[in-house]
Amino acid sequence: MGYVRSATVADAVSIAPHLREADRQEVQAFLGVSPEVALPMSIGKNQGDAWAMIGDAGELVGLFGVDPVALYPDFGLVWLVATDDLKKYQRQFLREGHEWLDHLHNLYPLLGNYSDSRNKLHHRWLKWMGFSFLHEEKQFGSERRPFIQFARLQN
Repeated sequence: MGYVRSATVADAVSIAPHLREADRQEVQAFLGVSPEVALPMSIGKNQGDAWAMIGDAGELVGLFGVDPVALYPDFGLVWLVATDDLKKYQRQFLREGHEWLDHLHNLYPLLGNYSDSRNKLHHRWLKWMGFSFLHEEKQFGSERRPFIQFARLQN
């Protein structure tokens, strides 16, 4: 993977139609809107921090970020979406992921969110990154699907 930089609304518009199918389904099930609507709104609201993963050829591979939780200033909601091209950079992504997680923990000592129970690739990555699965909500999000709550406390 070439590098990581701050994400823009243009990045969100550009990547949304090309997301992995599991990521598309998760966004839709959680928020009730397509990634084409959700991602630009998420990046554009300027409440959280978001980054773009850029491949060796300059292609946009994924977006990730952390959003604040108003009532809990030490808690950040982490999120990540990617295209199938992320597979090309799997080793680098796994290796550098811990550095970025440390950076996010500098912003928020507690990180977490919910993940669609169907998104098994996310679950493997979350375990690799040291997140704990807290419990499964049987009816969560706009589609009332099973979602798994996960969290990680800064060491």
